[in-house]
Amino acid sequence: MDDEELWQAYAWPSRCLRVNFVISLDGHIQGPDGLSGTLSGPHDRRLFHMLRAGCDAIMVGAGTARTETYKSVAIRSPWEQFREQSGPPTLILVSASGNVPEIEGAIVSDGSDLTDLRERYPKILCEGGPRLFSTLLEEGLVDELALSISAGIGGFGSLVLDGVSAQTRPKHTHVNDEGLFTLWDVT
Repeated sequence: MDDEELWQAYAWPSRCLRVNFVISLDGHIQGPDGLSGTLSGPHDRRLFHMLRAGCDAIMVGAGTARTETYKSVAIRSPWEQFREQSGPPTLILVSASGNVPEIEGAIVSDGSDLTDLRERYPKILCEGGPRLFSTLLEEGLVDELALSISAGIGGFGSLVLDGVSAQTRPKHTHVNDEGLFTLWDVT
């Protein structure tokens, strides 16, 4: 898929909280080294940066931000040309304990205001972790799930915590040598 086709396939609704994860073929969210990046190939990283270009805010749990060494958000070329908003998305770090990494320009939420944040930012991309994803599902705040399934097997962690469920409907799928790339409506 060229950039325009990919952008259209993952077009953002006017209001949406979209969660993005990459998992191994057997369902792990972290590779053998404990990082999600080792599950991600070039196409998944392309999707990751494309999804960021379409949102108003990026939400991430503080633990994920620490583990994955998050930094200030910047939109990468070639996705700048598709971005409707000016400036980069706002980075929202969610932590009940307040133990968050210092990242320039990030705002901090204790998680008690997730509904308000969803109203404040029309297009939110949640990049994990599983505890935050589970909370968002429990509160009925997730609209879509962008899920990349890499071809590798093995790793650590699971997508959601036990006892959380939701109904989904496939919205888009495509495949290449790296894996299966999907977008789901969550109801």
